[in-house]
Amino acid sequence: MALFAGHAARAQDVSASPSAGTQFDRLRTVSVADRVQPGYEEVGTRTSGFVFYPRVRAQVTYDDNVRAGTSDKDDDVAFTIEPSVRAVSEWSRHQLGLLASANLTRFARLDTENAETYSVQGQGRYDAGDEVRFYGDVGYRRDVERRSAPGALRNSRKPVSYRTASAGGQATWQGNRLRLTATARAAKISYEDVDLGDGVTIDSRELDRSRYQAGLRADYAVTADLAVLVSGTLSKLDYNRSANPLIPDRTARRAELLAGVSFEFTDLLRGEVAVGYIHQNFRSAGIRNFSGFGGRAEVEYFPTRLTTVRLDASRTLQEAGNPLAPSYRRTHFGLRVDHELYRYIVVSGFADYESDRFQLPERTERRRHFGASAQYLVDRHITLFTRYDNLHVTSRPAAFGRRLTDNAISVGVLIKL
Repeated sequence: MALFAGHAARAQDVSASPSAGTQFDRLRTVSVADRVQPGYEEVGTRTSGFVFYPRVRAQVTYDDNVRAGTSDKDDDVAFTIEPSVRAVSEWSRHQLGLLASANLTRFARLDTENAETYSVQGQGRYDAGDEVRFYGDVGYRRDVERRSAPGALRNSRKPVSYRTASAGGQATWQGNRLRLTATARAAKISYEDVDLGDGVTIDSRELDRSRYQAGLRADYAVTADLAVLVSGTLSKLDYNRSANPLIPDRTARRAELLAGVSFEFTDLLRGEVAVGYIHQNFRSAGIRNFSGFGGRAEVEYFPTRLTTVRLDASRTLQEAGNPLAPSYRRTHFGLRVDHELYRYIVVSGFADYESDRFQLPERTERRRHFGASAQYLVDRHITLFTRYDNLHVTSRPAAFGRRLTDNAISVGVLIKL
């Protein structure tokens, strides 16, 4: 559903929640990032019961460490163009949405870093009544792994590319004070063969995997401003049989049980906090299991209507596209401040810290990231933007990890056709 983010909100969107106007409504205050000023709305084109929103995004980026090197840094300028189109139905009940996008990146000198990605996705919502709704989505995409991503292969000749086919469904029942949600998802991730710098080729079968997930969640509204929640999720990561007998079977089962609260106190503070237990059990006896404290927290603070402060923290288990780094425990803290300088200028500052615990071999990777961005709304069709990012990565023990610093600055334009 995140693929639909960034487009102007509509009164009835595919992901529209039945919470509006109920005791579970937590969107009474509009954040700076989500606010659409009068006169800057994305109009779109209406035809045959659908509204189409075509866009083109173009940007130029200077990166002083394109390959995320530890000592030898390669800087270059990248040119990116990203067309996309979203279509949303205007039916009185139910909803259907489609999205297609592509991304073409070309570097001035380092042509091995050139990349092409694309994605297509469909979403639907079926209103079975005032209390029951069903959601579904299906998608297919081609991605390229960032050189600086946690657990990324460091010495590949070019960035690792992979494809993801996914599908999922959700059913929601909502009464006066109680809301129940059931979800199920499946995804198949397929890699292309990876050529390493020393001439070795990693068979894609060592990286391919399937992911299955099912979850239940219950929310109970204590008051109009406070609800308690309990959620449980079971997942299975199923790796194909490895072509290399020296690589252990990374197939694993994962469980997560969380309890917490969601709240919205006056117009100043809203959020959701949940803590609990996470556990991951690997099929291979050669990989140590993960277990312990887990949780997520997202809090938004609105000191004024022109400023939004967002805090988020989490402790979760993540996957890495690396045959020697099957999964890692991620602890993350983030802060973002958005300020509406004028109704057509928005400036932002952000910072986050992340600690990733890997196995095979055991190491801890610490990542510090901060940056700033600004956007200028010329009119409802054209937005100019710029952004700066600084990433600093260290590892312990240093012999098994990496240490790098990466700075990137970009400028671009978003055209809404």
